[in-house]
Amino acid sequence: MKVSYVFILLLGFILSFKLTAQEKPTIYLISSSSEYNEEVIPSIITMFEEKGHLVDTRYLDKQTSDFGYVNTDKSRAKTLINALTDDNVKYLWFVRGGAGALNLLPYLYAAEDKIKKSTPKIIVGFSDVTAIHYFINRQIKWPSVHGVLASFNKNLYVPNETKSEISRNSDVEDIFSLAEKEIKYRDVIPLNNQARKNISGKLFGGNLTLLQSLFSTKYETVSADDIFIVEDVGVTYRQLDRSLHQLLYKNQFKPKGIIFGQFYSLSATDEERLIFKTVIKDFAAKAPYPVYYYPLFGHGKTNKPLILFNDVKINCNKNDEYCSLTQKKMALSNKSK
Repeated sequence: MKVSYVFILLLGFILSFKLTAQEKPTIYLISSSSEYNEEVIPSIITMFEEKGHLVDTRYLDKQTSDFGYVNTDKSRAKTLINALTDDNVKYLWFVRGGAGALNLLPYLYAAEDKIKKSTPKIIVGFSDVTAIHYFINRQIKWPSVHGVLASFNKNLYVPNETKSEISRNSDVEDIFSLAEKEIKYRDVIPLNNQARKNISGKLFGGNLTLLQSLFSTKYETVSADDIFIVEDVGVTYRQLDRSLHQLLYKNQFKPKGIIFGQFYSLSATDEERLIFKTVIKDFAAKAPYPVYYYPLFGHGKTNKPLILFNDVKINCNKNDEYCSLTQKKMALSNKSK
């Protein structure tokens, strides 16, 4: 009797786990940029399964190219387009960034009508994934999440063992919460007088190097309603200064505002962090639009999620040192418009 009772309890636990997993959306993993470490994939799968999600790896196709990308441009584009047109996919989570996603734009634009007919997906990632976000936001009109990669986050970080500390303080659960509650970050620093006014618009952006790569190309689109987020890694403060002067000199670039994330390295000293902030403050003093500083997203230890192609409001009280950033919870329509 005792053995039967234990068996029934065990069976009930297994069935309840499967039901829980079925209630939550399956996570489809993908990587469209630099090659990833295949040894980390089992840990990623376990991480999501422990949160009640099934994981599908059919869109992980690694045949490292001569440039160190996960595959050739054509093959990477084909895999990505297959994922974007798969109506079973809701969460498409990038394993890593790196380089090479920009090369896929011609293929994506050629498949634009096909992708628009598919059900919307929640694209999650940052860094080189910026090129994918740009296409999805601008052309397909789906919101997407600038947030942690599947291989770099608090859930996988092990002190003294994990090589990189990128996103070590940021939980993948923060991404799932975007569909349930609004974002409200209260420690956004206004850097010029224009930033003291309340503003609202659509959030766009990501990695500054990727965004600059689109300047003056056939793929560049701008809107007077844009509020940009920008972040970067591996640039010196002088390189950043040059890039920001390019923004000042750029024709037809008049966003409603720009929010700067982290630009200094993970190992930066206080002096190094200060010089990057000084460069951004110098830009803010010359910019004719609101400029804000919020180094809690990007390639740092903390990478708070933001919803791209989603409404954003920045409110500032004249008596407060900081402003607040608010976004409503993420909602997906049945079809892209």
